[in-house]
This record gives sequence, structure tokens and C-alpha cells, in this order.
Amino acid sequence: MPLRFVYATDIHGDLSKYEKVYQFALDHDINLIHLGADLLPKGSDIEVKQKKFIKKDFKNFYETCEDKGIKVLSFFGNDDLYPMKKYYREYADLLDERPYTQDGYEFKAYGYVLDYPFGLKTACKLDYSGWRFPEEYISAPFEYTEKKGWETVKDLGKYFAKKGTIEDDLKKIRATDKTIMAIHMPPQSLNLDVCIDGRRVGSKAVLDWAVKNQPLVLLTGHIHESPSVTGTWKVAVGKTLVIQPGQSELDTVLVLIELEEDGVKTYLVKL
Repeated sequence: MPLRFVYATDIHGDLSKYEKVYQFALDHDINLIHLGADLLPKGSDIEVKQKKFIKKDFKNFYETCEDKGIKVLSFFGNDDLYPMKKYYREYADLLDERPYTQDGYEFKAYGYVLDYPFGLKTACKLDYSGWRFPEEYISAPFEYTEKKGWETVKDLGKYFAKKGTIEDDLKKIRATDKTIMAIHMPPQSLNLDVCIDGRRVGSKAVLDWAVKNQPLVLLTGHIHESPSVTGTWKVAVGKTLVIQPGQSELDTVLVLIELEEDGVKTYLVKL
């Protein structure tokens, strides 16, 4: 029997999307749900909303899945406040902290993204040494900690120098032909990173890592609209299948993935 699982990313605390992903898994007898990063709600009072969401809505979702024998994999992204991890861990392991193995397949994750023209910088890093964001910032940089609350990042150069790069982080991650790797930031040059205005914002470090390490599957997301802009949601890079389903405001987008000895089958679903 193949290992079958559902992958959905960038749900951003939308309860209807959580419910549709769960119902799809239940209806199709799937016992593994993989939620890509950006799990939690956005907006004003985000720290209050995210803590409340985890303790109530995600708790209910996780326990409902557990009751039906469905394993939930998840990891944090750029819009998930990292101090909220401690509440999330009360109900589920985070895949960016602890790999998960099932049927000989190893699931891993990495949640950092390239720096961008938005304020929250906690989960942002430079792509590689010497990389710089090419545009003017449209908001003041800041990060959030529970101890100090919201703080402005006064010197971005020093801030990013202390954090290291995505390239450096990925060098520490190994993959095999049995690895299902989730990286929230899409790779460059594959039509999986295109914004609504046509900008291509993908990561060279992620692409280089995939080419070198050749995991069986690379799951990504972050740029919600890219698949609808380019018409591309999966691309082969050598022996690696890269999947970027995006996410829609109107529909719930997910991918059904079947891992078989002779290859990977994928089905894009919009609910």
C-alpha cells in the first residue's frame, strides 16, 4: 500500500479550510495531514488571536484528527509568531524541530523565508552571504517576543548578520530518496515563486539545496498566488518533485500525494 497524505499550506487560521482539509482526509481514508507553514491567523492584535486560536481552534482540530487516527504534521512560517510555539507544542510536535518517520519515509521541515518588504522579521533571513533585499521597505522592521512585546529592529544589517543565512541552515539538513522535505520558501527559477505583479522572489539557496540533495519530494508555499499566475504547481528537479499548490481566498487548495515504490502520484484538489 502506498503512503498517502494530504498537503495544504498557508491556511492562516481559516477554520473553514481546516475543516475542509480534515473532511477530505476523513472521506478518503487518509491518516496523515501535512500542514505547510503559516498556520495561524493574521491581522490586528495578532499575538492575542494566535494564542487563542492555538488553545481553542487548533486544539479542537488536532484532537478531532487524533480521535479519528489522523496524524497531523505542521511547522511555523513567517506569519506565525515564534513565541507561540510553546503553546502549539502542547498538542503537536513541530516538524521544523523534530522529523517524523512513517513507512520508511522521513518528513522534515524548514520555515524561514527570504527577507521581504513587510514588518515582521522573526522568520526572515538572508538567502546567502552578501544577498540583499532589492527594494525599499514599506514598513518599519520589528519582531515580537512575549517578554518584551513588539520591538523595532533598529539596525537590520546587524540583525541579519547575527541570524546567519538560509544557505547556511540548509547545509546542515541532509536528505535521501526517502525524504519528504517541506521548505516554506519556494526555490527560484521554477515558476513557483511568482507574485501577482510578476516579481519572482524565490530562493537560490533552496534551489541549490534541492539540486544537490535530491529529496523525493520538496513541499513549499509562501507565495499564495503563484500557481494561479503561472499555471505551474509542480516541477521535477532531477529526481525531486517540487510541489507548490499555493492557497486561494475562494477555495481550499490541497494536494493528495501518494508515495509508491515506482514513483510519486499527486492530485491537486480545490474544495
